This record gives sequence, structure tokens and C-alpha cells, in this order.
Amino acid sequence: MKLTQIILEDRNKPKAVIMAGGAGSGKTYLLNQLELDSLQQFNPDKYVEDPDHPYHNKLGPASNQVTKDVQAAAGDKTSFVWDTTASGVKFDKTLQMLKDQGYDIYMVLVYTHPMIAYAKNFERGRNVPATAVFSTWRNAYQKIQQFDKMTNGNFSIFVNDHGGKYKDIVDGFNTAAQNGVNGIKDYLKKYNEKMGVGGSSFFQPVVMSKEEEQEFEKLVADFDYDRNNRSEDKAIKKEFLKHYTKNGIAPGIDQLKKARDKYRDEKLKRQKDDDGVLDSIANMIFDPVFQSKLTHSSPKEINQKLQNYL
Repeated sequence: MKLTQIILEDRNKPKAVIMAGGAGSGKTYLLNQLELDSLQQFNPDKYVEDPDHPYHNKLGPASNQVTKDVQAAAGDKTSFVWDTTASGVKFDKTLQMLKDQGYDIYMVLVYTHPMIAYAKNFERGRNVPATAVFSTWRNAYQKIQQFDKMTNGNFSIFVNDHGGKYKDIVDGFNTAAQNGVNGIKDYLKKYNEKMGVGGSSFFQPVVMSKEEEQEFEKLVADFDYDRNNRSEDKAIKKEFLKHYTKNGIAPGIDQLKKARDKYRDEKLKRQKDDDGVLDSIANMIFDPVFQSKLTHSSPKEINQKLQNYL
């Protein structure tokens, strides 16, 4: 009997293995090399990739559901593997909840350069928004010391450089980052144009009936908004449908203007937040203290540590 099977039957000492890391870091690649098949696994991909599930291609709801699944498993004292970006407040609260419920926790943090994560994200059949790649990267890796402390040293880092395959774009990103946020943004713009990437496969457009579409087009015939910005277009259409489906009549232009202006104000705030993320990343990749924390372990070494832990 495998040790992990024995662990499954011992609910007095539940254990959680957390596979953590930013989007596109290679968590699945590493997990496939670890002997953890006997443990129940929680991963948003289970829902996102299932065409018959309501959360198909809906990463946000799928991730929220996985957090609920983990919390339910904790209530049953089940041992499990949790695949997560480890970047949000919900994760921090759930991690603390596991500790409070007596779980032993081992975290494997998969690290890769932010530009590799960015490129890998768009190489997949499905990809998160560009800003999400960098925000999850920053949020996860800035907490290395915190994770090490919370797991009482049951913590390993796998540095995934993909064998140097992405050296050119890593060097390009680093050179651009020396000029700060604007340097990174200019580099990414050129990269996106060259590779034809930058959007998100999770974007959900507004669906209208033929009648609704006709009424909408009549209303916005002379309305000033950016139709080519799919997010702004979505905000305007959602405002229209909110009134039309409820009252059977279109909203006034003033209401559409409020929706447009609200979207643009929020967009400016998001851009400011995104710039802050890029600034943090630029500082992190050049910070010798941060780089010194990236103590690499091989898949074989991590697997051995996990088996000893279990």
C-alpha cells in the first residue's frame, strides 16, 4: 500500500499539499512528476475544462468553487492536493483555516520569470487576461517568507526556466524593466503585436436576442462610446439589458452615459493598479534579497521531501 493511501485513511492527522504559483508557472508540469495520485486533488481546471459544467470557461467562479471544495474537505479532515495561484485574500484565509483545523501543510511553490509566465499563458488553449498573469505573479511570490513561516518550513521552491527556451524574451523584459513601468509596457505592447496575443479566452460577451439587438442599435446610433473596446461595449450593453429586460423599454441616454463614465473611471483605477504591479515586479526581479529566497529544489528532491512529509 502506498504511503499516500495510508494517509488518506488517517483523518486524525490530515495533510494538505498546496501546489502554488502564478498563472503560467508550470504547476501541472511539476505535479505530474510527483507521487501524489492517491490524494484527492482540487484544481479549477476540473470545472473550467468540463463543457457540461456551468463553470465551463469561467475561471473566477471555478476558482471560488474550488475554495469551497477545499473548505468542505477540511470539514471532513480529508487529505488533499490543492492547485492554486495562492495570490488572493481568500487563499490566505483558507490557509489559516486549514492550520486552525489541525492540518499539516506542505507548500510547493513553482516559480518562473514573469515573462515566461506571460508567454506560457498565451501558448495554452485558454488564457487569463494579461493583467491577471502579472498580478498573480506579484501576489504569490512576494509572500515567499510568509508561506515558509506559515508552513513551519514545510516549503519547497521549484524554479522553472523551461531549459532556457525563453531566454531571449526574459532578457528583453529585464532590459525593458530597467526603464521602469513604461519600459515594460512598451516591451509588452511590441511583444503582443508581434505574437498576436494580449486578450483573454475567458471573456464572456453579452448575448442579445435579435429584438434586443435592434433596440440597442437604435438607442446607440448617435451615442459616443468605444465600440472597439470590447469591455466598454460590454458595460454599455449590460446597462441596456438591465433596463430593457426589466421594463420592456430602453434606458435613457443619460443612463448609458453614467455606465460609460463609470467604466472609464474604473478602467483608469485598474490601469493605476496594474502599473503598481509592474513596478513591484521590476523591483523584485532586480532585488538580490528576493532572488536569494528562490532556493531551487529538483522534482526528485521535492518528491522525496513530500514522501517523507506524508
